[in-house]
Amino acid sequence: MLRWLPGYRSAWLRPDLIAGLTVVALLVPEGMAYAQLAGVPPETAFYAAPAGLILYALLGTSRQLVVAVSSAVAVTSASIIGERAATGSAEFITLTAALALITGLVMVVAGLLRFGQLSQFFSESVLTGFVFGLALVIAIKQLPKMLGLESGEGNFFQRLVELIEGIPEAHARTVIVGLSSLVVMLVLERWFERIPAALVTLVYGIVVSALFGLEERGVEVVGDIPSGLAAPAIPDLVAGDIGLLVAGGLGLGLLAFAEAIGPARQFASRHVYQVDPDQEMIAIGAANAGAGLFQGFAIGASLSKSAANDRAGARTPVSLVVAALATMGVALFLTPLFAPLPEATLGAIVVVAVSGMANVPEMRRLWSLRKVDFVLAMGALTATLLLEALLALGIAVAMSLLLLIWRVSRPNVSELGRLVGGDAFGDVDRHPESRTVPGLLLIRPNSELFFANAAGMRSAIVGRVQTAEPPVQVVLLDLEMTYELDVPGADMLNELNEDLERLGTTLMLARVHATTRDMLDSAGITDVLGQEAIFKRLLDGLINYLSAEGADSSEAELVADSLQAVLDALEDEGDLDAAGHVARLRARLEELQDRLRE
Repeated sequence: MLRWLPGYRSAWLRPDLIAGLTVVALLVPEGMAYAQLAGVPPETAFYAAPAGLILYALLGTSRQLVVAVSSAVAVTSASIIGERAATGSAEFITLTAALALITGLVMVVAGLLRFGQLSQFFSESVLTGFVFGLALVIAIKQLPKMLGLESGEGNFFQRLVELIEGIPEAHARTVIVGLSSLVVMLVLERWFERIPAALVTLVYGIVVSALFGLEERGVEVVGDIPSGLAAPAIPDLVAGDIGLLVAGGLGLGLLAFAEAIGPARQFASRHVYQVDPDQEMIAIGAANAGAGLFQGFAIGASLSKSAANDRAGARTPVSLVVAALATMGVALFLTPLFAPLPEATLGAIVVVAVSGMANVPEMRRLWSLRKVDFVLAMGALTATLLLEALLALGIAVAMSLLLLIWRVSRPNVSELGRLVGGDAFGDVDRHPESRTVPGLLLIRPNSELFFANAAGMRSAIVGRVQTAEPPVQVVLLDLEMTYELDVPGADMLNELNEDLERLGTTLMLARVHATTRDMLDSAGITDVLGQEAIFKRLLDGLINYLSAEGADSSEAELVADSLQAVLDALEDEGDLDAAGHVARLRARLEELQDRLRE
């Protein structure tokens, strides 16, 4: 709050008010629907959302993100608590509130420990598949409501088979209400984007139900919803529940954070400010703790409401405070209006709301750009369809970590050559026209050298030396990508030097960062190689090799010509000499030229 409140402008109040009311128009119908996804009564949304909105407004660093109710978090919460209690029972409701509270505490502690940077290790491809699968699971659980059927059991495919088998027994009036609600939602979202489709559909369902007496005609309705707000309370727990809730809180916190950090960064980029991942984790954790304390359910970032908040012109989290106050007003005074609302209408609202989570264009893009990413996304999607949400999330996280480990441990090295017409160097596989120097092998590891890839890189470099023609006299290793060398990496360089000595080859190093040089000095590698074998630039190492006795004189002349071209360009920028930088650079280049001429 201290980032934006001191500079708050009066001109921002109107767009923030409009944005806050726009959020409420989506939050009320979706909140009631998502409460049912979480397995708790609809009024629970009015307990969870205000606390989450206000706490995130105070602590969050995003100015457009809406942290209130989330379909993905709600259905995952129900999956976790469903292992211990019957859906809708008093024990289930208590455990759901306790899960939100513990999830929040876990996230706050993780944020204080600066675990927010873990967000960069989530594979977006894997999360795309996981969220896609969640959308399908949520939809298959809502379709029975729209058909007037009992909800099935089991995974997605078992529920799908049961749904298809039950279609002949569908309740005709419920089907009409469900399909018409679906059509209203889709038409409004497609052609009338500025109208809150969920709110209009909610009103449509209530009006139709009241006019035609649908409850008396066998259509399931929400029924009486208690007015008022819940008082804060610590949920009663038994010792046996703690383990399940802590494990569930870890997974749920990871999901809530992963769901929020991407959109938060997108909004920050669009409006030119910064988000702090650690503070975001604390803020979302506090929002969940508040929701649990007020007997609600676990919450997270809402993509649809965040987008609506941004489109409505929200400048600061004041819009969230407005939304929280308006939601409290609805809970206090308007809940009797929702009694005739058909369950089929709520089901239609949820199905359309989560349809955006099934991101088919993104899956197509993954397939067209990189098949490995598509396979990972499909793996996460399949796991979500077959398994409980928490276990599927664990598999998705494990897939992300395995992908990370696989990529960083690959011995990815490039052989470099001097690009024609300059003194720059490029990968010879990507630039076949680049010039290599007989007897000199320029190697660049394409990732940081550390314990996970040290052995693989050593084998790759030795393998290239053994198969090179003509024989390699010097290996010049470019360490530009290694900003901090660990002990296994230093040991590998020592062992690589011994391997190359047995092959009659000399190891030299170039572009060594200061921190890496400190490790080389401490580990004794500098003494083994010699100070003269470590260069600031690849060009220095190349000229050192070319200026040695027996070097290829034609290549030396070409390099000298390249240096002269740079000197000529510097002459054209003579007015920069006042800064002294160009003069020093010219002196260095002339020194290198002199060495080649000698």
